[in-house]
Amino acid sequence: MEASGIRALALLLVLVLTASCASSVDKAGGAKPPAVHTLHVLNTRGEEDIAPFQERLSQLSGGTLKLDVEHKWERQNPSADVDAIHALQAGRAELAVVPARAWHEAGVTAFDALIAPFAIDSLALQEKVLASDLPDRMLPAVGQAGLRGIGILPSSMRRPTGITRTFTVPADFTGARIGVLPSAVAEKSLQVLGATPVRWASEGTSIDDLDGVETQVTAVPQYIHDMRSVTANVALWPRPNVVVATPRAYDGLSSRQREWLRTAVRDAIAPTVQSLLNVGEELGDLCRSPQFHFVRATEDQLAALHAAVLPVDTWLRQDADTARNLDRIAALRVGVAPYPNEEPSCAGVAPTPDLQVAATPFDGTYRMDTPAGCDPAPENCGTWIFTFGHGRFSITQENGSACTWGYGTYTVTGDVVEWRFVDGGGIAPTNAVNKPGEDFVFRWSAYRDRMTLSAVPGAISPGPFMITPWRRLSTKPDASYLSQRCPPPAQALPS
Repeated sequence: MEASGIRALALLLVLVLTASCASSVDKAGGAKPPAVHTLHVLNTRGEEDIAPFQERLSQLSGGTLKLDVEHKWERQNPSADVDAIHALQAGRAELAVVPARAWHEAGVTAFDALIAPFAIDSLALQEKVLASDLPDRMLPAVGQAGLRGIGILPSSMRRPTGITRTFTVPADFTGARIGVLPSAVAEKSLQVLGATPVRWASEGTSIDDLDGVETQVTAVPQYIHDMRSVTANVALWPRPNVVVATPRAYDGLSSRQREWLRTAVRDAIAPTVQSLLNVGEELGDLCRSPQFHFVRATEDQLAALHAAVLPVDTWLRQDADTARNLDRIAALRVGVAPYPNEEPSCAGVAPTPDLQVAATPFDGTYRMDTPAGCDPAPENCGTWIFTFGHGRFSITQENGSACTWGYGTYTVTGDVVEWRFVDGGGIAPTNAVNKPGEDFVFRWSAYRDRMTLSAVPGAISPGPFMITPWRRLSTKPDASYLSQRCPPPAQALPS
C-alpha cells in the first residue's frame, strides 16, 4: 500500500476512535450514564412479597435493571394466579411472580412438592429448601408452559383459620366449607380431610358462606369482625412465589442481566423470611379483639392431622419427579427447627383495657363438680371452673377424657344472667364444645358461697351448667383456678 493510502487509513481510524470517545461523553464532559432496562412485571400478591428481591436487584445492577410491577394484579379474582401465567404467555408482561400453587392447574407439576401438606411446615425449612438445589431442579419445567424460570422466593405459611369453628382435629374439617385460593394440591388436601374447598380470593371478598379459610395470619385482620381463630401451630403449607419470564424478555437480556435476576432471587431468600417473621404490629388488632384467639393443636391432634392427609402424599408420589422432590425435602428437614418466633401469638401485645362494666352480685370465681358419667358427652361432666367479671367470662371443664374451655360476654338484669359465647375449644371427644354466637339465659340465686342456676322458660338454658350448685371460690374473677391442662386464650380472661 502506498504511503498516502496508509496515512488515509490512519486518519480514518483516528476519526472513528474520536467519534467513539465522544459518544461516551455528555455535553458537560462527563461519562454518559448506562442505559436503564425496565421489565414489566405482574405480581398477584403484595409489594412486601418481592421488596427484598427488588432491592437486591437494584444493588446488583446499579439501578440499570428495573422492575415496573403491577402489585396485587386482579386482586379480587380467585383465578388471578393462573390468569397471570396465561397473561405472561400472551405477552401482556415480561416477568411474573406467580405462587407455586397455581402451576399445577397450568399443566406444570414441578412445584407440587413445595406445597404438599405438612412437607414444609416452617419458614426455617422453607428457607433451607429454597436455598438448596431444588429450585434449579424445578424451574426448567416452566418451559412446558413456554416460559423461562428465574427463581423461587419464600412467602408466608398458611394456617387453618376458623369462622364458625376452630380447626385442631380432622373431625373439625368434616363438612366444613373452607375458602382456598385455587390450588390443586390444597383442594385435594382439604377434600381428603372431609372439607369442601371453595375457591376464594381473600382481599376483602365475602366469607359469608364459609366455615373457615386457609390463609396467612397477616390476612386475617381485614376480617376481624368475622374470623374467630387461627390454629397457631398447624402450618398446612407455604406459599412460595415462582419468578418467570417470557422467552422474548429473557433472550433480550444480556447474560449479566440474567445473572443479576437469578442472584437477586437467591440473595433475597433470607431477608424475605426475616421480614415474614416480623408481624407483631399486624397482630395488634387481632389480639385486642375479644372474639379472636389463637388455638393450638395437641401433639396427638397434630399426629392425627398428619395421618389424615397421607393419601395426598400417595397421590403426589404418582409423579416420579414429585416423589424425588418430596424425598429431598424430607432429607433437608433433618436438624431444622422453626425459628423461635415463627408461631403467631399474642404474647407481648398490650391488651385493651376492660370496659367499665358495673360490678354485679353474679361476679366471681366458682367451681362445680359433677359425676364423670353425668352425661353421654364427656365434655359435659367433671370439674368446672367459672370466672365472671367486667362483663366477660371464661369457663374450663375437665375429666379424664375431655378438657374444654369457652369464653364470652355476659349481662345481668335482676335475677337473670345472659351469656354470649365468643368461642370454645379444647379436647372434645364428641366435639361438644361451645360455638361462637351461642346465647344462653339463666335465672340465678346466691346464698352465702353457693350460686344456683335454673332454666328460663322459652330460653336456651343448657342443663350441664345447672347440674349442681356452684361453690364460690372468690368474689372476683381469678384465672389461676382455671384448668392448666386446657386454659382459654389469654386475651379471653376477665381481669
